[in-house]
Amino acid sequence: MSRTYHLEVNNSMAEWLINYQGGFGRRGLLGELFSQISLKYEISIRKVILYFLFFLFFTYYFLIYLFFKDIKKNKLIILSILSPLFIILPLSELEALGRKDLLIPLSFLVYLIIYNKMNFLGLYLFLIFFFPILLLIHEVSIFYFPFFLILLFFKIKNLNYSHLLALIFLSLLVIGIIVTLSNSIHSSDQIRIMCEHIKYKLNDQCGMAAFVLNRDLKDNISELGGLNIFHLLRNFLIFVFGYFALTILILNSKLEKLELNILIKHLNIGVIILLLFIPTLIPFAIAVDWGRWFNLSYTMLIFFYFFCLKNKIFNLNENNKMLYFFEKNIFKKKFSYIIIVILLCFSWNPKAVYHEDVGSIPIYRIITKIIKYY
Repeated sequence: MSRTYHLEVNNSMAEWLINYQGGFGRRGLLGELFSQISLKYEISIRKVILYFLFFLFFTYYFLIYLFFKDIKKNKLIILSILSPLFIILPLSELEALGRKDLLIPLSFLVYLIIYNKMNFLGLYLFLIFFFPILLLIHEVSIFYFPFFLILLFFKIKNLNYSHLLALIFLSLLVIGIIVTLSNSIHSSDQIRIMCEHIKYKLNDQCGMAAFVLNRDLKDNISELGGLNIFHLLRNFLIFVFGYFALTILILNSKLEKLELNILIKHLNIGVIILLLFIPTLIPFAIAVDWGRWFNLSYTMLIFFYFFCLKNKIFNLNENNKMLYFFEKNIFKKKFSYIIIVILLCFSWNPKAVYHEDVGSIPIYRIITKIIKYY
């Protein structure tokens, strides 16, 4: 990031520069904040953003370490954590490096950390205040709102009308913000005013992210016009191999219903996972950045699953025949297991855009890029 943040073609940095100087619209909240900090303290806005990204990345990966360090790990759990759709993707793809996407799983991690320290009201107030801010930073957050909402359901032991009304109000608030953002499409004049502010006040210039603010949903979907069967097949295989270990873990888990409310008790783990997973597929139908959507979908799901496992909401049946087959047969020999880990987790990664070929040997690529830039 320190070597690419100043490049004019850095689309990630361009996205952070979006602000409200041309009028209210999508993704402008943090850009406006950074703009004001830059002007007040006479610091290059790109440096302000870069330092923020350093803080963001260090915080995110440190919290991931804290989250997983006390989980009892078997070989499938290790494979699920090392999936190329998870930890390594935001680092291996320059097009995905430093994107606003990271704020969504980071926010969810913080939510999981405070979950056991707050009651229903505390978590509810946290979401009322915080999630609208997340939407104003990156509206794609709406597709991952169910992960936050269902944990709020888990917090309710005796469901009553006041709980239902509170949850309905929260959902309507989130939907209302999304509708407002959808109707706040920038005009060409507004984009020009914002870009002039960036150029003359901030001594920078607009990137591609600013010039798509006048697009509506239909325009974004039209970019998928080149999608063909080969692209679908490749991305289906990315899904199969990326989700392989986590899927097996989910299939061999069950919902513990002892302390859950009556509404959740009538569901099973498969229904819950599908209710959470299906909304994460919507971005695949409206934007070309499938590598980013794979990362967000998988990351939110793995955080949710292991949080439920740690809190005994889910129970992994380690004596199940399928788990036994993998642990005692496929993964029995240490050498063969290491080969599987290398092939499944460290030999490939999805690219940012759906029509690009799969990347190879991501850790090696990261190291060579660092050497190249320094």
